[in-house]
Amino acid sequence: MYGLINEAMRRHVVENAGPAAWSSIASRAETSQTFAALHYYDDSVTYALVGAASEVLDAPAEDLLRGFGHYWSTRVGPESYSDILGATGTDVASVLRNLDEMHARLQSLYPDLRPPSFDVAESGEGTLDVHYRSERVGLVPFVVGLLEGLGDLYGTPASVTHDALASDGTDHEVFRVRLTVPEAP
Repeated sequence: MYGLINEAMRRHVVENAGPAAWSSIASRAETSQTFAALHYYDDSVTYALVGAASEVLDAPAEDLLRGFGHYWSTRVGPESYSDILGATGTDVASVLRNLDEMHARLQSLYPDLRPPSFDVAESGEGTLDVHYRSERVGLVPFVVGLLEGLGDLYGTPASVTHDALASDGTDHEVFRVRLTVPEAP
């Protein structure tokens, strides 16, 4: 993964648990304290950081990944990629439908990017089924946080459930996203 992921994780930990916690996490993961955003790091570095954070912060890795996904949607994306994010859509549904296009645009900045793929289908009023495909394992909680964070970012709270593997025989995850449209004043 690119260093921007690990660096965003560092920021998230420092903001919530302090610099000493991050120092302990980096030491336990046997990695550097900071990361170059445009440098590609082996995925094992990121997984080691998550494992070390779980130990140091005494929290399940799933909870940490979910919180980091939310942080990515509400802080990192808007701060670092506002132009691309703005061109992707103006609400949760349109952004979700255009995530693959957004990742394609990001590949000009990050040529080694191996992004996940997202397909979105309407499954009822205010409900979307998000089909997620990735070569990386163990990131379901991150995706849940990401989807919930998009709801918060666009003022449309999202309730997300993971429906496990798709039942159509393909190997991908399905998330049901129920959007709560705020009532008009």
